[in-house]
Amino acid sequence: MKKIINAIFLLSCIFCLSCENNIDNYSAPDGGVYGALYDKQTLDTIPMPVSGNSGVMIRLYEQNTDATEPVDFYANEDGTFKNSKVFNGDYLIKVVNGPFAGICEDYITIKGQTNAKLYTIPFSRVNLHATVSDDNKISVDYDAVPSNDTYSISNVQFIWNFAPGVDVNNANYAGIKSIGSSEKGTYTYNLMDDAEFVENYYKILSDSNKVYIRMAATVTVDSVSYVNYSKVAEVKVHDLR
Repeated sequence: MKKIINAIFLLSCIFCLSCENNIDNYSAPDGGVYGALYDKQTLDTIPMPVSGNSGVMIRLYEQNTDATEPVDFYANEDGTFKNSKVFNGDYLIKVVNGPFAGICEDYITIKGQTNAKLYTIPFSRVNLHATVSDDNKISVDYDAVPSNDTYSISNVQFIWNFAPGVDVNNANYAGIKSIGSSEKGTYTYNLMDDAEFVENYYKILSDSNKVYIRMAATVTVDSVSYVNYSKVAEVKVHDLR
């Protein structure tokens, strides 16, 4: 009986080692893709929301294979993207939820770390120039211009945050303010009137006095709202203690 038990144990070990070896012998991804999303009219990169669950997703569909599941990853806030662990091969690369007027996709061949440039047109183009007064009022000159005469801006928002990740989702701002639908203007935001700023003032000062701001513009098409962003601007506030 003891011999039988020992034999069963030995066979079990061999089986387990065999399974482990099969898992370990899978090849690692041998390629990757990196690049950016570009405005095909201006050739500028298109600012995106914060990378994550509410971000803009990029999807890779492998071509000419039996693969059925796409490879998904998110674009960065500055309009760039990167996935360094993708198998070499032919792919359709596509943005599936971007604030774009039209498709954003292309066919690419990944061989090693491969650059990909995707071109499309945003619903609007948003820019800002910000200054900070001695009493911590942020003054923003902005413009939010629709990319097509048939579109109109339905809402413009000023957003600020403690961290560089800034967008309209409530996890990514410390303060947000809707300022109307004007395509161009100047807006002043008094940080000292913002309880979130006052309560966390010491944190900001310990981080070299930096706060991060952004403008967002909404275009509504066929009852669907699309939000485009300016680049994130880093500004320094003043120590008023």
